[in-house]
Amino acid sequence: MNSVIDRLLNGQFDNIERTLSFSLPRLELNIKPGEVCEGSFIIYGPKDKVVQGLISTSELRMQVLTADFSGYEYEVGFRFDGTGLSAGDVIKGEFSVISNQGEYQLPFVVNVEISHVMSSMGPIRNMFHFVNLAKTDWDEAKKLFYSDEFIDVFQENESGFESLYRGLSSVPMSEANMEEFLISIKKKQPISYIPDRTEIVIDNPTAVSEHTVMLSRNGWGYTRVEVEFDGDFLSTDSLDLTDSDFIGNNCFFKFRVDASLLHEGNNFGLITFRTPYMEVKIPVTAKVNLGLEHLSSIQMEKKKLIVELVKLYEDFRFKKIGSRDWLSESGKLVNRMNAVDAKDPAFRLYTAQYLITASRVSEGKWILDQMKPVLEEEYPDDDTLYCYYLYLTTLVERDEYATNEVSRMMEGIFSRNSDSWRIAWLLLYISEEYANSPTSRWVLMEQQFQDGCRSPIIFIEALNLMFESPTLLTKASEFELQTLAYGVKKGVLQQNLIDQIVYIGSRERSYNEKLCKILMACYQTNPDKITLEAICSLLIKGNRTDPESFEWYALGVEEELHITRLYEYYMAAIYLDEDGMLPCEISKMVLMFFSYQSNLDYEKNAILYRYLHEHRDEYPDIYDSYRLQIEKYLVEQVDNGRINKDLGYLYKNLLTRQMVDASNADKVLRILYSNEIRTDNKRMTKVIVVYDKLEKEVEYLLAGGVAYVPLYGSDYSVFLADADDNRFAEGIPFINSKLMLVGQLASYATPYIQKGSESVELFLCDIEKNSYTITMENVGRFRELASDPKIRSICRKHIRESLIRFYYENNFERQLAEYMDEVTMEDLGTADRSTMFELMVMSGNYDKAYKLVHRFGTHKLDPRIVMRLFGRLMDNESLENTEDNAKIAWYAFSHAKYDEQLLTFLAANYSGTVKEMRDLWKTANNLSVDVFELSKRILTQILYTGAHIGDKIALFRSYVEKSGGGDELERAFLAKSANDYFVDNMVTDSYVFERIATLSKEGAELLDVCRMAYLRSFTEANHEGLKPDKDIVKDFLKRLLDQNVYFSFFMYYQNELPQMGQFCDKSIIEYRTTPGTKCIVHYISSEDENEEYKTAPMQEMYRGIYDASFILFFGEQIQYYITEENYNGRGEKLTESGAISKNDIVQETIVGRYSIINDIMIGKTLQDYDTVDRLLSEYYRKRFMTNKLFRML
Repeated sequence: MNSVIDRLLNGQFDNIERTLSFSLPRLELNIKPGEVCEGSFIIYGPKDKVVQGLISTSELRMQVLTADFSGYEYEVGFRFDGTGLSAGDVIKGEFSVISNQGEYQLPFVVNVEISHVMSSMGPIRNMFHFVNLAKTDWDEAKKLFYSDEFIDVFQENESGFESLYRGLSSVPMSEANMEEFLISIKKKQPISYIPDRTEIVIDNPTAVSEHTVMLSRNGWGYTRVEVEFDGDFLSTDSLDLTDSDFIGNNCFFKFRVDASLLHEGNNFGLITFRTPYMEVKIPVTAKVNLGLEHLSSIQMEKKKLIVELVKLYEDFRFKKIGSRDWLSESGKLVNRMNAVDAKDPAFRLYTAQYLITASRVSEGKWILDQMKPVLEEEYPDDDTLYCYYLYLTTLVERDEYATNEVSRMMEGIFSRNSDSWRIAWLLLYISEEYANSPTSRWVLMEQQFQDGCRSPIIFIEALNLMFESPTLLTKASEFELQTLAYGVKKGVLQQNLIDQIVYIGSRERSYNEKLCKILMACYQTNPDKITLEAICSLLIKGNRTDPESFEWYALGVEEELHITRLYEYYMAAIYLDEDGMLPCEISKMVLMFFSYQSNLDYEKNAILYRYLHEHRDEYPDIYDSYRLQIEKYLVEQVDNGRINKDLGYLYKNLLTRQMVDASNADKVLRILYSNEIRTDNKRMTKVIVVYDKLEKEVEYLLAGGVAYVPLYGSDYSVFLADADDNRFAEGIPFINSKLMLVGQLASYATPYIQKGSESVELFLCDIEKNSYTITMENVGRFRELASDPKIRSICRKHIRESLIRFYYENNFERQLAEYMDEVTMEDLGTADRSTMFELMVMSGNYDKAYKLVHRFGTHKLDPRIVMRLFGRLMDNESLENTEDNAKIAWYAFSHAKYDEQLLTFLAANYSGTVKEMRDLWKTANNLSVDVFELSKRILTQILYTGAHIGDKIALFRSYVEKSGGGDELERAFLAKSANDYFVDNMVTDSYVFERIATLSKEGAELLDVCRMAYLRSFTEANHEGLKPDKDIVKDFLKRLLDQNVYFSFFMYYQNELPQMGQFCDKSIIEYRTTPGTKCIVHYISSEDENEEYKTAPMQEMYRGIYDASFILFFGEQIQYYITEENYNGRGEKLTESGAISKNDIVQETIVGRYSIINDIMIGKTLQDYDTVDRLLSEYYRKRFMTNKLFRML
């Protein structure tokens, strides 16, 4: 750049027209975080000129690969380093081009992209975009959902769904989990499935028949329907329906019915279509009609009439109705039977018995006489009917011999049909053996029961036997229990039998469920202590602790029964309802019983202790006796890590700081934050918790649909999962209940937790103002957390930043320095790095801060802190004078943050555009900072680039005053300014001409253009009052005339030198064009209109300034035009035309013959003939003297 001074001093001036262009008006880059990007742009310059210059950037991250350039077309390579930048950052700056063709700034913008997942529909910026993709192409959406990049969607504007996504995307390519995600974020509804019918009835299926149900799908998304059959006769090929099974939105589900697995009558089955979100059940009825063997409606009616007859007999035997009513109603049933089927042999025999019983013996006998041949001929093998017939004959005959004979015959028949309860029943009333022996009757009934008989008839007979002789009940075998159960059902137990039942129950050594229920029924019939005691004792023997048993234990306690372990079972069986309420108040006797010692399980103890604490005002003495027991209990439960709602109440109200120490603090923390997760869905096997701050999810097993899960803080998502790891956040309902309010209890545990998994849990709790609040007490714990791999990297980064700020605020300089060394700056985001930079400077870690800004640039740094850093580095004399350092310092200055030190550094080292350096010069100069070198750089750059600034002369004046003037830079500047003024007609300050005069007096070597400009300046109207120095004028004129250089403005100085007389008679045409052009003037005098144009070459007086002179007298005129030869190689080109004339009347000071002739012409025009005569005389006199005095040598 300094070579421009030599060129200017040698008179090598560039044209004022300078131009460069660029291949693009503005450079814009889009990069990913951390990406290093390279590219290029092209600089175009004029082809006929030497083009060269320098390229720099305002941003440290933007590096120009080749700073120097030359040539009219040059490709500029650059590299942008995006290391450490965060998504969303925008870096703005400029490329500064300092060239001999001027100064230019090419702006650039670098956008750090917020990562978007790309799809066939464009970028996925939010969930709305993703849902549209899922509707259009489910498979593509699934691939994107499980891609590594999809989580970036949540960083921009969906951060609330991130933990939900993490939990539901952990099972690769699970469509069910993606479906759950869309449902959970309320972007879609679960698909519903609607069958074309609500029940299916199939009549008489044959072999294996196939049937169809149309299932309509309503909605979009993941399709999977599980099919379940209830009924062995139902089957299908696949129990899973997927999207491939649907044609459009309809699935024609085919199932089979296997007739070989059906029984006669109605076969009931069920088809269930199930998804996690709904269940559709379709009942299936397969009706089987076996033809002739199938019961007709008449047969069904006959069976109903028989059942009614038995019930009527049952009521009669249990004395619910009298004999007269029984006989009357029986007659009606018999008549109905005969109406249905008058030939039915059983009905005929029923009719005969009715008539005999109604004292219509002859009619009954007549029927029996008719039935005898029928039975013998048509029913010879039906022993039951025959025995019934024989029995009825004894009612007619009433003869002892005949009766005995019939008894003998029936016993013979019974011996062949011992499992026939009907024959056995008849024997009870005809056989003398059974009639006289209740025991024999009992044994016979028991034997029939064992043979499989369950007819009410034998239970009626057995019950009546026990009514007559309760002592027959000696044991609780199946027959006895079944009979008693029948009696309970019918409500016919008598007190004497109840007493025997209680006696048997009290002697029972083991629990008997049926006996227990019978006893309970007995108590309802006759509530007494003995029965209640038997019930409670039996329940205790059965180890019963269910809610039903509690009701009996409560009655036993209320009745003050003295039963061993009654109170223990009372508490063991006590329960809480759905609202968490006890079924009743706990008895004071129970409270007193457990006041010394309780061996109950921890859950029942929790109920007991909670109740007592809630009623401590009602039972103050009892509560006092429990205090130590409760405290010991709480400590044990803490050590075991147990929690439920009742324990939560006790912890909240009774846990003290003294109960917590280093050995159990971790358990206390988990207990305090435990929640109860409860679901009714039996398919769910575990609970999964995904914390925003943890890398991995946490699993807890469900037991009986319940899990106690510690949930810390509020930044987490809870999921249920089944055995196939299908997960549900919303689809499967569950109840998440907080077991207690933590309050100040957490402070009991926090002092003991400093490391390990407990420290991570405490971090999740957000106990302080936020998760990253560091104090003197927890700083060690946070130091451990900062390197714990269980915590997500972004959270560890926040911890590290908080630690650094804590160290800084508390003046822990050594720890701060050590910890800063551990922080990887590349891992920090832009905002975090800015904070880190500030802390480094404020804490005195200047070297670290300098390395940070030098590596990552000044983007978003506080300019005040940058200024402070430079001040400290300059104080330490550790700041090198480099271009990068100058850029960093300029960042602070450009944001109006500077001091004297910063300005001193910039004044010495910064090189930017002329305007930038001018701003720096003005600011520094106002603060009395030495700007000499800066002004020298500015002036040199102005000369090199041709840049124009308003303060150029002020800056030049300042430089001259400090340099003493006369050096090469000043002379080059004057030469350039003079050339701009003289050749390019640019406005030039009078100080330039003042300095030209001063240097001329001092004998400095000046270019001719300085002289020309100086002379010209005083010939113009506005020269700001500056008066010419006559000696300098004469010297300049003489030097130029000696070179045969003259200009039209020389006429102004015609009296300054004798040599100037040669211009008195001349009129000069001055023409400006490109230097070196051959210019021809074509002219013709107005006096010679018929002549052709004459030509004369024009003389180039100075770079592109051409003159042609003519002698004209007053009143004469010349018309002319100017051509340039070889204009672009195409011959002559007319460039200018005009006319010059001599019409002015001026006072000549130098009188010559040409001026006398001109005056003669003026006098003639004015008709001043006296003057004309005088001038003619003078002209001839001068001509004579000239001819005589001056001769040719």
